[in-house]
Amino acid sequence: MSDRSGLPPVPQTVRSSAASEAGSSQGVPHGTGWAPHDAPSAAELLDAVREFLESEVFPVVEGRVRFHVRVATNVVAMVARELVLGPGQAGEHAARLAGLGVADEAQLAEAIRSGSLDERRNEVIAAVRATVADKLAVANPAYVRPLEPGASSG
Repeated sequence: MSDRSGLPPVPQTVRSSAASEAGSSQGVPHGTGWAPHDAPSAAELLDAVREFLESEVFPVVEGRVRFHVRVATNVVAMVARELVLGPGQAGEHAARLAGLGVADEAQLAEAIRSGSLDERRNEVIAAVRATVADKLAVANPAYVRPLEPGASSG
């Protein structure tokens, strides 16, 4: 798949374990579980649409249509990345929240406002940064940068 999409390939180990769960030769991640569909996956289909829009449509249109093709290209890439990354990110996010003793982001916000997590400030900052990095990895992976050496976490 194209590096420009920021879409990681589905690891072979994931495909293999999914295939054995699904009882087929190919497992494809879809939503919250494994869909019984053959290749290409939904993410791969979306990546093909994105590549078509970028290589065939974008170069031959102008003005407002060109802008909307660029928007459509970005949306298709975001949806594809969410299909691939979303399930793993959801589990990691839930684990981060549970580690802080909250069930969801609303409870985390309330705990931050109330000061009940003040003594765990560094953990809260790490959890929030990881959440933002996950969101950026889907929305626009080019915006995800590691902290600079020596940068403070707060």
